[in-house]
Amino acid sequence: MKEILIKLLTLLGIAQAGGSIQEGQAGYVFTLKNHDGNVVRLSDYRGRWVVLYFYPKADTPGCTTQAKEYTKLMPEFEKLKVKVFGISTDSVDSIKKFREKYGLTVEFLSDPKGSVAKAYGVTLIAGFCSRDTVLLNPELKVEKIYRGVDPSADPTRVLDYIKSKATRS
Repeated sequence: MKEILIKLLTLLGIAQAGGSIQEGQAGYVFTLKNHDGNVVRLSDYRGRWVVLYFYPKADTPGCTTQAKEYTKLMPEFEKLKVKVFGISTDSVDSIKKFREKYGLTVEFLSDPKGSVAKAYGVTLIAGFCSRDTVLLNPELKVEKIYRGVDPSADPTRVLDYIKSKATRS
């Protein structure tokens, strides 16, 4: 049903379907500005696991829940040398205010045109990202793609997956 709705919204020009990136493919290497306006290059994180979680809009209930859950687990992610980025089409100013308001430790990135989101297969509906998470392995290849995630459960699921891979290494 969801796919039919997205196709209909796409036909009406309200939604833009993302690309068809698959697990195992090289990740789309991007440069975006973070919440402080500093340039962040994905290529600088080669050799580390990277979490790209896409969310619709800063300071809305689901997005706040997801960001708080990632922040709560940030010490565990950092211990495993995992970099977590929250990405939306929000402005740098908007994500900075969001981060400060809740004392969040996630590094937020502004993707105002949604180009990075679309490259990772994230659907944009009326300019807002769907709630998807993409996990990149240390070679910056797409390891896992989670579509339509539950904002409260996503951070734990991602951390558990990375832990399972780390114990096999």
